[in-house]
Amino acid sequence: MTARRAVAAGLAALAVAGPLVAGSFEVRMKLPIRPKLAVTGRERISIAPFIVASRTTDKKDAARIQDFDLDAEFRRYLGKLLQKRTKMTLVTMPADVKLPTSNLKDLTENADFWRGVGARTGADLVLGGVVDFKVENKSGYRTEEYRSPIDRRMYYRQVLVESTGFTFDVSVVAMDGRTGAKLFTENFRDAKEKPKRAADEMVGLFENLFALESQILGLFVVRDREANRYVFD
Repeated sequence: MTARRAVAAGLAALAVAGPLVAGSFEVRMKLPIRPKLAVTGRERISIAPFIVASRTTDKKDAARIQDFDLDAEFRRYLGKLLQKRTKMTLVTMPADVKLPTSNLKDLTENADFWRGVGARTGADLVLGGVVDFKVENKSGYRTEEYRSPIDRRMYYRQVLVESTGFTFDVSVVAMDGRTGAKLFTENFRDAKEKPKRAADEMVGLFENLFALESQILGLFVVRDREANRYVFD
């Protein structure tokens, strides 16, 4: 066995697919992806209120979910995620902190506001942004095969299909708690559809969040990405 093949065989978490051509092997390996933000020196983090864009495109559902606090639910989820999956210290945001504007561009350029938040909380890093959650009931007809019980022949018929779509969209902004300067803005989006009408919006929201969890964590911690590489003799 050559030295290169011995190294390839000993690599952890590699699934060897076999020789492609004489003297070459394809291996699947995990490659580290650097986080968006190097948190060294910024270990204390706080989460400011998020601007809420919208929650539903169906006016009939507006009354049903009017008490659903999207900002609070997302910040609670994000806080727990950071506490469990990172080494940063989560600092509680004072309840009386109010955003000076609902325009994201103006908000991120308001360095005085973010410096004030950083001074009150003692946070090195403050997160904010805008969050959007849409619930959309859909209906339509589709063609399906139908076997008649009378003559046993196959026919086609139109069937009414109803579903509920959930779309979660969030732009996360990281602000320096000492200077009030914007460090980065990152957008995440996930859409899902349930095969029934008026599905539970909370279930839909958290399924969206779980799907985005790895991407959100990638802002702060190293992630692994699987990729194919080739080893030659």
